[in-house]
Amino acid sequence: MAFFLRSAMLQIGPLKYNMDDGFYFDFEVPFYDSDQLVTASFTVNNLSATSRAGIQKNQVVILNAGYEDDVGVLFVGQVASCRHVQQGVEWVTKITATAALDQWLNTQINKTYAENCKAEDIVRDLLNIFGLEIGVFQLVENVTYPRGRVCSGKLKDILTEIVVNECKSRLLIRTNQIIINNPADGVNKGYLLTPETGLLFTSADSDVTTVESTQTKGADAEKKAAEQKTWKRTCLLNYRMGPGDIVQIQSRDLNGMFQIVSGTHKGSPTGTWNTEIEFKVAG
Repeated sequence: MAFFLRSAMLQIGPLKYNMDDGFYFDFEVPFYDSDQLVTASFTVNNLSATSRAGIQKNQVVILNAGYEDDVGVLFVGQVASCRHVQQGVEWVTKITATAALDQWLNTQINKTYAENCKAEDIVRDLLNIFGLEIGVFQLVENVTYPRGRVCSGKLKDILTEIVVNECKSRLLIRTNQIIINNPADGVNKGYLLTPETGLLFTSADSDVTTVESTQTKGADAEKKAAEQKTWKRTCLLNYRMGPGDIVQIQSRDLNGMFQIVSGTHKGSPTGTWNTEIEFKVAG
């Protein structure tokens, strides 16, 4: 991979801005292994007055980034806010964008499903209303509802209740795809991170502190602590990495298979160009 030949294209509504053509913008795209919505931030320099006026709330935002011969999607969403600031003779435009903003936050549902219906059938029906592509669909428990099920309220809340609480499954939106599967399983596998393949400097380890209760003493407490321990590392920007992925890390102080729980893609034409990940032991 040509690590240092940075390439990125930002689309806002009908307009496209290509870093390869010398257009200056930077970005920060966080991600989480949960149903929490991703809110990305962008800073764009010296847009024309017409371009600044053309940016409107809820317009589609797409970010592709990587390297000269290896570019992929980092973010798909909609404009949530936009602010233009004049600094001397230059204009700086700051944009935030949220994945699936309208569909996820505002869609209301009022449907009743028949006796003995299954969770998989209900979720597929609701996802058809949502309109996002299904990347993975593997419920841990395909619950049956003997008395049927009433689904009334916000689509986000209903899907979370069924998929996460009732079917014990992962639910996340990742680059405009819905991912539903076992939280213990990875979304993608096969990444190898070493200093030779892009692993950068080592940052401090992060331990989740838990309060020991009567039920979690002894061996149970040790097991729970091990499951909750996380580490943080930084690598060269990798658009393929995302929440729930399984990575193999080989470094001087850390070796093994790990599952990504959160992270951030950061990039600018001349500064940062990396992916920060927080991860736990896989399995």
